[in-house]
Amino acid sequence: MNLDIGEGAKDVPIGFGLSLAMNEQAMERYSQMTETERKSWLLQAGQVKSKAEMMQLVNRMGETFR
Repeated sequence: MNLDIGEGAKDVPIGFGLSLAMNEQAMERYSQMTETERKSWLLQAGQVKSKAEMMQLVNRMGETFR
């Protein structure tokens, strides 16, 4: 699996980045997003209150890639 999530990777919260690393489809989707799309997902990630919620968010992202 390629862990390159593109430009702005240093701005990704650790929990979000780790969750992306565990979901190949979500990682692929994130790497292909525009800056605006990434910011939207990062805002959502900032609202997450638990590891389970973060995984749900990332799983949703991966599902939109199919």
